[in-house]
Parts: sequence; structure tokens; C-alpha cells
Amino acid sequence: MAKYKVEFLQSAIDDLEEIVLYIAKDSQKSAIELHDKIIENATRLEDFSTLGRMVPDKKIREYGFRFIVIDKYLLFYKIYDDEINILRVLRGDRDYPSLFSNSIKK
Repeated sequence: MAKYKVEFLQSAIDDLEEIVLYIAKDSQKSAIELHDKIIENATRLEDFSTLGRMVPDKKIREYGFRFIVIDKYLLFYKIYDDEINILRVLRGDRDYPSLFSNSIKK
């Protein structure tokens, strides 16, 4: 089975940075651990592209987005021919459908 190239889009990089900086205010150790956990899960997609579930939101699901739950966070991604794009990393309690409006690409 071929490996996928996993790429964090700028929106996901920005999300991850914001999350890590916020958590680091209370605990640098926890921030680093969460960062590493998110990167590890993203890396697993190289071999297991369908690891995540389909997004429950119908409109977003129509674009083929999947997500992985990592603690309180959701990592949203889309599979292309030989590449996986990670679009967003968001807290699970956020209104993620409204945050996708400017980031969705087919």
C-alpha cells in the first residue's frame, strides 16, 4: 500500500499554534504533549488514510472531509489521490461548520 503525503494547510498550522500557545500559558509540558499527540495522529494518516470518521455535518461531509478525535480536539482532513491535506485543528465544542466557510477546497 502506498503512503500518502500528509500536509498541514496554513489554516491548520495557525489553529495548532493558537492551541499550543493557549495551553502553554498554564503548562508548557501539556502544550508540548498535545502538539506531539496531534502530529503523531496526523503522521498515522500516511499509512491509514481512512483512520478518521466522516464529518457529521452534511454540507462538509459532501466535500469528503474526515476527522480524528484527539482529546478535546478535532483534526479535519481530506484525502486526495496521493496526498492528505489537514485543513483545521479545532476544539470539539466549537461551531466548526461556520469555521469552514473560507477554508473548503474541493
